[in-house]
Amino acid sequence: MSGRALALAALLPLLVAAAASHDAASDLQPVLGAPRIAVVKNGDTLLDIAERDRLGFQQLIQLNPDVDVWVPAAGTRVHLPTEYILPNAPREGLVINLPEMRLYDFTVDRTRPTVLAVAIGDAVDPTPVGEFRIGHKRVDPYWTVPASIRAERPDLPAVVPPGPNNPLGDRWLTLGTSSYGIHGTNNVWSIGRNATHGCVRLYNDDMRALFARTKSGTRVRLVYQPVKLGQRNGVLYVEAHRDEYDRAPDAPSATLVQLIVLETLGVIEAGSVDEERVRRVIQEARGVPVPVGKLKAVREG
Repeated sequence: MSGRALALAALLPLLVAAAASHDAASDLQPVLGAPRIAVVKNGDTLLDIAERDRLGFQQLIQLNPDVDVWVPAAGTRVHLPTEYILPNAPREGLVINLPEMRLYDFTVDRTRPTVLAVAIGDAVDPTPVGEFRIGHKRVDPYWTVPASIRAERPDLPAVVPPGPNNPLGDRWLTLGTSSYGIHGTNNVWSIGRNATHGCVRLYNDDMRALFARTKSGTRVRLVYQPVKLGQRNGVLYVEAHRDEYDRAPDAPSATLVQLIVLETLGVIEAGSVDEERVRRVIQEARGVPVPVGKLKAVREG
């Protein structure tokens, strides 16, 4: 890696602390899922494919930059974002990684979570990062329209009753005691976009199933990880997503520093990391795991 000597000199205290404090290999999460392909039908848009496969719209666009969003040719093969690295977070309850717009549900299986596409808040009203527990659960929720939204949309009533015009859908899980929640939608094409005023929005059928199996008190972690490191079968992977809230401007440098740490601690095979590929993966932010190096072989006995 370029600048290795300078970087290692600056990182020496960190390396010593990291080696003493935890197993560095634990920073590499497993790569799960598998690549899938969808074939465009006559009249399809990428929105149709996203809804049909219950995936995020923006994630589909990022992975298929050469496919026409609105008029893809029938028979076109569209890559689906169905392979992923787990976020670096405890595998319990619900974990929502905002940049990738995915919810990981570990309530049934801590090794193979249910993965759901979500919509998140826009840049003006971002979804908060933090740890919550599921509070009040509501079926057919009324939407009390915040004053800030009514100022933008004076045509809205003070309260929107349940029904097709309610943007909360028919299920709501409160995040702690906050005004934020996880809910359904009356706009399926918003999933996989910055489309809410801070809440987390799911396809309605996904939301109903999540609602049924999620108890009040379930832990929810909302994290912000545009770049994730993972491993499978001795191979090192990087997965990158768009920095939705512009909170990780130094992601390429920070990731390369992290890889230097892992290599120095003997987790990654020396000289195996393709630095240019790492930078390119982060710049392109296609949202799928890409192999960039090898893990150091562990000798038996």
